[in-house]
Amino acid sequence: MDGLCAGVAAMASVFFAMLAYINGQTLVSTLAAAVLGAATGFLRWNFKPAKIFMGDGGAMFLGFLMATLGLKLRLENSNHVSAWLAPLLILGVTIFDTTLVTISRSRRGLVPFAAPGKDHAAHRLSNLGLGHRGAVLTLYLLGAVGGGAAVLVSYLSARVASLVGALALALIFAGVVYLERAPYERQTGKTPHAS
Repeated sequence: MDGLCAGVAAMASVFFAMLAYINGQTLVSTLAAAVLGAATGFLRWNFKPAKIFMGDGGAMFLGFLMATLGLKLRLENSNHVSAWLAPLLILGVTIFDTTLVTISRSRRGLVPFAAPGKDHAAHRLSNLGLGHRGAVLTLYLLGAVGGGAAVLVSYLSARVASLVGALALALIFAGVVYLERAPYERQTGKTPHAS
C-alpha cells in the first residue's frame, strides 16, 4: 500500500535513533537518522496518491536496515530483558504483519513468502472500513505505540519489562486472530502467467 513501508520504517527509525542517542551509540543513531531522513523524504512522494513507488528491492533494503538497527542497538543502562525486548517492540508492526501473513497463508496451504498477496494487515484493515489512508495511519500509530513502549521498557525492571513483553505478545496474537477473520482478496497457490 502506498506509504506503508516507508512510513513504518520512518516511525521505527525515530525510536531506534532516540534509544541509541540516549545510550551513547553514535553509529546506530546516525544510521537511524539517515534511514528516517530517506524514508520521510521518499514518503513525500509515496503517500497516497503515490507518484513514485518503492518496489521489492527498496522494501527489502529497508527491512534489512531495520533488522540491522535492531541487532546493533545496545541498551547499556537497562537489564537484559529490556535490552532484547526494546527492538522487538519497535518492530512490533512488522512482526505482527509477518505473523499474520505466515499463519494465514499456511492455514490455506500456501507458502507464506513465495508470492505477494493482498492479505496483509493493512489490506484487511482497509477492507474493515478504514480505507487506504486510515489503514496506513493506524499502522503508523501502532508503530508509535510500540516505539513508546520500547522507550518505557528501557527504564523498567526485568520483571515489569517481562510483563510488558507478555502483554505485547498477547495483543499481537489477539490481533492476528481478529484480522484472520477480516475480509481480504483471496489468492490461489498458482502463480499468474504473463500473457
